[in-house]
Amino acid sequence: MEVERGVKSSTASSVTEVMQNIDEQIRSGSAQEFRSIATGFRELDVAVGGGLKVGQLVLLGGHPGVGKTTFALQMARNMAASGQFACLYVCFEHEPDYMVQRLICMESVGKGDGMPGDGLRLRDIAEMVNENALTGTTSPPLGLQEVLLKDERGVRALERLSRYGQRLMIAKGSSTTTIEEMRDMVRKMRAAGGVAGGRPVVLFVDYLQKVATQTSHINEAARNTEQVEGLKEMALSDQILVVSVVAADTEGVKARRLRLGHFLTSPSVVYEADIVMIMNEEYNILDQQHIAYNPHSAEQLRQCVVLSLEKNRAGSDMIDLELRKQLQFCLFRPDARRVRENLI
Repeated sequence: MEVERGVKSSTASSVTEVMQNIDEQIRSGSAQEFRSIATGFRELDVAVGGGLKVGQLVLLGGHPGVGKTTFALQMARNMAASGQFACLYVCFEHEPDYMVQRLICMESVGKGDGMPGDGLRLRDIAEMVNENALTGTTSPPLGLQEVLLKDERGVRALERLSRYGQRLMIAKGSSTTTIEEMRDMVRKMRAAGGVAGGRPVVLFVDYLQKVATQTSHINEAARNTEQVEGLKEMALSDQILVVSVVAADTEGVKARRLRLGHFLTSPSVVYEADIVMIMNEEYNILDQQHIAYNPHSAEQLRQCVVLSLEKNRAGSDMIDLELRKQLQFCLFRPDARRVRENLI
């Protein structure tokens, strides 16, 4: 869908005026650009200089099914659970009901040892609800929360969700959802009595190419430019952090290892994004010597994803981190580590 884009004028300020403005913001406690926003993955936070920042645009890419939505939702959960930030997750592929079920699975985990009974899977939730509807003695049947309270894993999930549930907003994006609409959602969160409560806001977009633009679908490169530039402009003008999932292009889907050049059809991704992270299955990009000489270790690596920091405007890049999957519970283990093996 095509939408109109407003024109915004700019004004110049002297260096002295800018310094005075910074001083005033710091004294009033409103200098949010100096606050680090932890992702909840310590090694990643170290790699990006202590955490993400307000005003940044962060892009997260990877092959289909590698866990992009899981990782992004887990970051949103971690930020909201810290109590310091409010998050808005706009998902163009899944309904809010489904996303909340994923959060329930994430929060149901006990020891974190990956054993089948350590947490709830999506199918466990469906079976519990269906069993209640078919065999329950109450009329009408119990609601989801009442069903979860019958299982210790569900009790654990509900207790954890209650700590931050009001600070994590989830919205379903559609073919008509524009950047301006997402901006309005953010501003409502910040309004008096809103869920942000004076906290910095983090916007998650899943995923970027689905955002409605003024540009026709015929020109994909121009659409990508408008989408990336629009999100970056919103991050700066509204003083928020924007994290967006991006899809790989046709060549990228075929590639054994995704790199920066496989995302979007416009070079604007290189210029506008402050941080670009790319997820690859570790087994697929591992040097073949590791597989040939240590089959057991190679098999364990099938449970791992490599998160590559391909661009980092505020610090070091070309850093590879290993994330261990627990996708049956819709999460990654938080104890990421630097990759020691050779990658292709």
